[in-house]
Amino acid sequence: MKRLLSVFLTLLTLVSLSLIFIPAFLIRPFTAQSSTGLLLSYRLRSLNPALTLWFLAAALLPILFLWIKSSSRRAKTFLALAGTLLLASAILSRQNHFEWMFHPAPPAKFIEAAQSSHVKDSDMVLGIQVGSESRAYPVRMMAYHHLMNDTFAGVPLVVTY
Repeated sequence: MKRLLSVFLTLLTLVSLSLIFIPAFLIRPFTAQSSTGLLLSYRLRSLNPALTLWFLAAALLPILFLWIKSSSRRAKTFLALAGTLLLASAILSRQNHFEWMFHPAPPAKFIEAAQSSHVKDSDMVLGIQVGSESRAYPVRMMAYHHLMNDTFAGVPLVVTY
């Protein structure tokens, strides 16, 4: 019985962790992504909060039972680790790891195009022109932020792609 419950806990923990890491692995910035991978990732991201919570709840009684029945420090360490990983999965499933990766961009600072040394002629830019004023936002620099708050010609705007 103890062995069966240990295998059950191990499987619950591995599946719960897999539910978190599969979308994070499939949806990576700056890499090619398949439509099947994206669909699977989005489906898992929507199901993960409920599934990981269910796995955590399903593991509580076996963990408690095995904790009471076990006298070895090794067994209790395994149980504590399994419980911690299941709890971490339940918490992480409610997080958006892309928010950790992509920090807000610092306030924009602009210089004349002729003075720019970090933007090459071949770089793609997002451009805006109002009257005689114009600005360019290098896509390479926007790639890590995706959003840039700015005020241009007295109008607040959000630049994104």
